[in-house]
Amino acid sequence: MLGSNLAIVVVAVFGVWQLGGDKAVIVGVLTTAFTAISGVTTAYLGIKAVSNTAQNIALGNGAGRPPGGGVGVVVEGVPAQRGPETPVG
Repeated sequence: MLGSNLAIVVVAVFGVWQLGGDKAVIVGVLTTAFTAISGVTTAYLGIKAVSNTAQNIALGNGAGRPPGGGVGVVVEGVPAQRGPETPVG
């Protein structure tokens, strides 16, 4: 993430330097660079949050589960989960 954001900044600075003072185009370049950096950062943080949530659920630390609970652990007051029903007949 840091590398891609740095690359965007370098390209934006180079582009502004090459434009030679055309303020309208400079504003467009900087706005686009800011949008690109925001998008990359938001995507990275979103993926990181989902990854952390999935890891916590896989380890049994997710919301709605008692800490340390896992397969074969009996928790007082919590109904047991049932598997698929066997057809009768």
